[in-house]
Order: sequence, then C-alpha cells, then structure tokens
Amino acid sequence: MNEYLTQVLDAATNPELAGASAARTRERLERAGLLFKSPGARVRPDPEAVARAGRVAAEGTPLAEIVSEGRGPR
Repeated sequence: MNEYLTQVLDAATNPELAGASAARTRERLERAGLLFKSPGARVRPDPEAVARAGRVAAEGTPLAEIVSEGRGPR
C-alpha cells in the first residue's frame, strides 16, 4: 500500500516523472480534480520586506510569557 501511495504522490507532484504508468495515474488524478496545477511562476517577496516583517513579529510579549501567566499558581 505504501509503495502505491508513493507512486500516486510522485505522479501527482512530479510532472518530470517518466513512464506510462505515471502518465495514466496523473491523468486519472486530473479527471478526478485531484491534480494540482501550478498557476505559473511565483514572485518571491522582497528579502528586505521579509526581514522587516520578522523584526516586527519579534517585538512584544513572548508567547512563553503569555502561556506562563495563563497557568497561574498551582
């Protein structure tokens, strides 16, 4: 069973996979509406914007502190 699932996932996610068996599996998945088709090339976010967002996300009260406060004394 694991081998079959691996083959199905390979056929669904790897369009470069060669072979008639993979092509048939990919076709069946497509007919069932289960094959993801990428809408095209993606644009990566600006690295500086990502770094800036990380700095902003790191500000404030740490989650560990919020959790500790919510537990109270035992």
